[in-house]
Amino acid sequence: MNDVDQLPSIKQGQWFYGGLTTCPVRIVRHHTLYGSGDTDDPPELFSDREVECYYIRYHVPAAAQPWLDGGAALSLREAVFLAERKLGPVVTWVD
Repeated sequence: MNDVDQLPSIKQGQWFYGGLTTCPVRIVRHHTLYGSGDTDDPPELFSDREVECYYIRYHVPAAAQPWLDGGAALSLREAVFLAERKLGPVVTWVD
């Protein structure tokens, strides 16, 4: 996912790790929704698809690099929802 980490943020902010420590979170837009690669999954989940999608990337205090994967969504609105659900009730977006 290094290519995803190199993309510019379309939305960024901070979340509170353990309720105390602020850590960065960002959402990037990409043209490929990566598949699972798991042969037990159905083809629509197994294979990569060419479609506009949004990846959630975040840090925790102990990891400066690389960005951690917070999931993917097919809309910005869904990506914001997933980020807030995964990272806790307090995510502050700066843009």
